[in-house]
Order: sequence, then C-alpha cells, then structure tokens
Amino acid sequence: MFWRNWRPGGSPKSIDNAAWAIISYSGRQNGKSLEKMKKNIVLIITTLFLVSFAGESSASWIWSPDIGKWINPKKAAKDTPEEQFTWALEFYNINNWDRAIEEFQKLPENFPNSRLAAEGVYYTGICWQQKGDLAKAADSFQRLVDHYPYSDRIKDAVKREFDIANDFASGGKVKVLGVPALPGQEKALELYKHIVKNAPFGTYGDQAQFRIGDLYKSQEEFEEAQKAYQMVVDDYPSSELISKARYQIAYCSMQASKKAQYDEKTAQRAIEQFQGFKQNFPANEQSIEADEAIKTLRAKNAMTNLETAAFYEKQRKFKSARVYYEAVINQYPETPAAQEAKRRIEGVIKNDSEPATHSKPWYNLW
Repeated sequence: MFWRNWRPGGSPKSIDNAAWAIISYSGRQNGKSLEKMKKNIVLIITTLFLVSFAGESSASWIWSPDIGKWINPKKAAKDTPEEQFTWALEFYNINNWDRAIEEFQKLPENFPNSRLAAEGVYYTGICWQQKGDLAKAADSFQRLVDHYPYSDRIKDAVKREFDIANDFASGGKVKVLGVPALPGQEKALELYKHIVKNAPFGTYGDQAQFRIGDLYKSQEEFEEAQKAYQMVVDDYPSSELISKARYQIAYCSMQASKKAQYDEKTAQRAIEQFQGFKQNFPANEQSIEADEAIKTLRAKNAMTNLETAAFYEKQRKFKSARVYYEAVINQYPETPAAQEAKRRIEGVIKNDSEPATHSKPWYNLW
C-alpha cells in the first residue's frame, strides 16, 4: 500500500502522489458510492497534510523536565540568570524595547529565586515607559513592590509609579490596543492607593494620600475627598501638607453643602472647619480664601433663614416668622439678609400683636 512508504514531514509532491494513489485505489472498489469515496478522499488527504505539518513543526519543540512543559529552543531562556540578563540588556541598549521586554520577562518566569528576577521586572517597566505605555509600566513597578520588597530598586520604582499616577491624574489616557483611549483618573487612584498601602512612610506616602483627596474632589465626591484629606492629618502629623489638607477638608464641606438641597448643618460645619484652619494657620496664604468662604457660607445660611421666615409670614404664621427673622438679625448681622429681615420684622410684629378676627359661625349667618 502507498502509505507504508509515506512518512510525516513528506514533501507536498509526496502528498500529491499519495492522493493519486488513493484515488486510483478507491476507484477499484466495487459497491461504494462516488459520494462516499469523495468524502473518504478529502478526510485522508486532510489527515496526511496535518500529520505532515506536525512532523515539520515538531522539530521546533522539545520537552523540558525542569519546568514540565514543551518549549521552543529558539525562544528558551539562557542557562543562567546572568546570561539571560546580559542577553536582555543587549536589546535594551539598542532601544529594541519589544524584544527587551520579551527577554527581561524570562527572568522572573524562569529564575524566580534569583536576585535578577527583580531586575527583570524593573527593566520591563522601564521598557514599557520608553514605549509610552504607562499603564503597563506601572503594573511592572507595582509587581516589583509587591513581590520583591527587598530589591534595591524599590525607591525608584515607587517614584516612577508616583510620577505615572500624576500623569494620569493630569489627564493622561490609558492605552487600549496601543492607542490612548480611556481616562486615566481611575488608574491614577489605583496607583496612589497602592503607594499608600505598600510604602506609606516613604517619600511619597503623604503626597499620594493627598492626591487621592484631590482626585475625589475633582470628581465631586466630596465626602470621600474629606476622608482622604483627613487621613493626611491623622496619619502624617508632621507632613508639610497638613495645612493644605485642613483647608481642603473645610472646602469640601462647603461644596458638599451646595450639592442637591442646601444643607445648613453641613455649611455650618464647613464654617467651623474654616475657622479652625484660620486659628491653627493664621499666617497661611489660604487664610484670605478661608475668610471669603466663611463670608459666603454665612450669607447663604442667613438667606436660607430669611426665606423660611418669609414662607411663614406668607402663611400668616407670624410667631414662627418672627423667630426666623430674629435669628437672621442676631446670628448674621453683617449680611444683606439681616438688613432685609429688619425691614420685614416690623410688619410681622404688628400683625402678630393685632387680635385675630373670627368670622361668624355658619349657624349665625342668618
């Protein structure tokens, strides 16, 4: 039979000869339909092709008992981590970033216990930076911090992670399929939180925590922003950012009071926080801003009380109206609302002192 002399890896010509032999042989078979013969021929030819392809390609793969899987010798790591690192550096030094990444990644994959495994992760991050993919670079630096905390590269990795977070927070976009597409603020938030968690008392701990507050504030999540700034005050009492954090806590309280329905209690808390800021940092340049914020909040509170008084006055509930007008006059005397309250309260007092007129009962109408 023809297949006795056929072997995997045979040439296309040998496959053609085999196919012709099949056709000749099949044609001599009695009792078989032509359609069935065609199906058998297609099946056999396909099988021969696949086996031939496997025979040619199998020479590129060998079994590695050390790692328990098939490997391609052309893409295998060098025999030692030192050789692999030197090999990767050759591509790094000629700015072949893609190949350098491929070779540096083999260090942690094949030599996880070597000190050069951390170097491989570190240089992978730098290569991604050079390619302009900051999200992947940050992932590498995060991996270094998480898995190789005793590496000499930790400080530099945290600095690079912080710089990348700043870039994303400032409007940089995360790449998708190599194209900048997604807003980077969520990635920035992830990186800042990672720094605070893994290097809280390093050079960038307090700065990262403060930036978390800035990001939440920019997204108008004022309660979360307050919490983040408060953590700067609580966890970094000697930080140079303390005064700024205290101001931002008050500022976020003020902004929170403006959202949706005006919240007078939240506004009052903001006033007290601004006053506390001024007391603790009287020489701070933001004290002037704090004064303006207090003035704005007090004017808003006064106007809210004035509107409430006017509502009761319209309902002819003069006693309640008088209470609110007096509150505006006594608690917020410097505001424009206080002047309006003084003008209106005279009519309220007059109406409140007049005896109420009662109409006759219906049964006395005739």
